[in-house]
Amino acid sequence: MQGAEVSEEQDTVAAPSALPWEALTPDEQRLLAPVQSQWQQLPPMQQQRLRRKAQRWQSLSPEQQDRASQRLARFAAMTPQQRVEARQRYRAFQQLPPEEKQRMREAFRRFHALPPEQRRALREKYESGQPAAQP
Repeated sequence: MQGAEVSEEQDTVAAPSALPWEALTPDEQRLLAPVQSQWQQLPPMQQQRLRRKAQRWQSLSPEQQDRASQRLARFAAMTPQQRVEARQRYRAFQQLPPEEKQRMREAFRRFHALPPEQRRALREKYESGQPAAQP
C-alpha cells in the first residue's frame, strides 16, 4: 500500500526537554526556590508541572494564596501515610457526581460554622464510631 506508511518519527509524541533554572522568570524562581537545588535532577515533566503551578500561584488573590499556604503547611506536617490517605480522599471526591460534591461542601461549611466545642464533640463522636445527628 503506497502512501499508508507512517514513519516512526510521526508516530511518537515529543517529550518535553529539561528546563534550565535560568529559563524561569524571577517570580517563578522565587516561588520554586525550595526545589532549586534539585531542579536539574527533576524529570522534565515535573519541571513543567511545577512551572505551571508557579504561574497559577501568581494569578491567585492574596486571600487565595494565604488559604493555599495554610493547606500546604498542613499537608507538609502530615505523615507519609496521612498524605496517601488525603490523596485517596481527594481522588474519591473528584469521582463524585456534582450534586454529591455540592452536598458535601455544604455539610463542610455547616460544620465549620459551628462553635469549636461543638465541632470537637462531633469529631470525638465520629472517632468513637457513634452516629452523629444530621444538622
